[in-house]
Amino acid sequence: MLYNLIFSLNIVMPLVILAAVGYGAKRVGLITDAFLAGGNKVLLYMAIPSALFSSLYGADLREVFDPVFIAFVAIWTVISFAIIWVVTYMALRKHHAIAISAIVNGAHRGNLTMLGLPLLLSILGDSDDASKIALAVAVIIPLYNIQTLLLLTIHSSTPKKLDTGSLLLGITKNPPIISAALGITAAITGLALPVMAERAIAGLASLASPLALICLGGAMYFKGFDAKVRFALASSLIKVVVLPIITITIATLLGFRGNDLTILAILHGTPAAVAAYVMITEHGGDTYIAGTNVMLTTILSAFTLSILIFALRTFGIIA
Repeated sequence: MLYNLIFSLNIVMPLVILAAVGYGAKRVGLITDAFLAGGNKVLLYMAIPSALFSSLYGADLREVFDPVFIAFVAIWTVISFAIIWVVTYMALRKHHAIAISAIVNGAHRGNLTMLGLPLLLSILGDSDDASKIALAVAVIIPLYNIQTLLLLTIHSSTPKKLDTGSLLLGITKNPPIISAALGITAAITGLALPVMAERAIAGLASLASPLALICLGGAMYFKGFDAKVRFALASSLIKVVVLPIITITIATLLGFRGNDLTILAILHGTPAAVAAYVMITEHGGDTYIAGTNVMLTTILSAFTLSILIFALRTFGIIA
C-alpha cells in the first residue's frame, strides 16, 4: 500500500511543483504577463497540437478505436454538463444569475490540454493508450467549447447572440482539433514523416507539460474571501471530487474496466480550465468566481488526483 501511495505522489506532485514554480516565478517577477500570454500561444498553436499529433501518428487505430468508449465519453460529457447546469440554474436563477456560467464551467470543464493530457500520458504512456487518450480529448474539447459558449450566451452581463456558423468555424479552426484530425489521417493512411520532422514534432510535444504547468501556476490568483467564495468552493468540489467519483461509478456499472476507467477518472477529475476563465472574461461573466475556481481546483487536485490514482492502483486498475 505504501508503494502505491509513493507511486501516486510521484505522478502528481511533480506536476503540482511545476505549477507552484510558475506561481512563485510570477509573484517575484521572473515571468511576466507577456510571458504567460506568449507561453499560452506556444501551447495552443505548437506544443499541445504536437503532443496530440504524436499520440495519434503511427497508431493502429483499428486496435485503439473503441466506439463504445468514445460514445460514452461524448454522451457523458453532454449529460453531466446538462445536470450541473440545471441544478445550478434552479438554485441561483433568482439572485445570482450572472454567476451561473462561471460556476457551471468551474464544476465541469476540465483543464485537459494543460494537465489532463500530460498526467494521463505520464501514467499510461504506451502508444495504444496514448492514442485512445488523444481520441477522447479530441471528442471532449469541441463539446467544451460549445457548452461554454451556450452558457455565456444565456448567462452573462453582456449576452451575445449565438452565431452557429461562427461557433462551428471556431471549432474547426481550433489547433488541437486540427492536429488530432491530422494525426488520425496520418494513422489511417500510414503516412510516414521524415525522421527529422518526427524529432522536431516530438521536441515541441515535450514542451507541452512543463510549459503548460508553469503558465497555469503563473495565471493563478486569489483576491480574498467574500460571499462568492462559497460558490467557487462548491463548484471546485464538484469538479475534483463529485464528478470523477460519479463518472467512475457509472462507467463501472456499464462494464468499463482497466485503463478505460483510469482515462475517464483523470479526464473528469482535472482542475478547472484556464481557457474557460479567458472566455468568461471576454463575455462578461463572473471573473472572480472563474479565477478562484482555477486556483482552488488546482490546489485541491494535488490531493484528489493523488488519492484517485492511489485507489486505482490499489484496486489493480492501473498496473
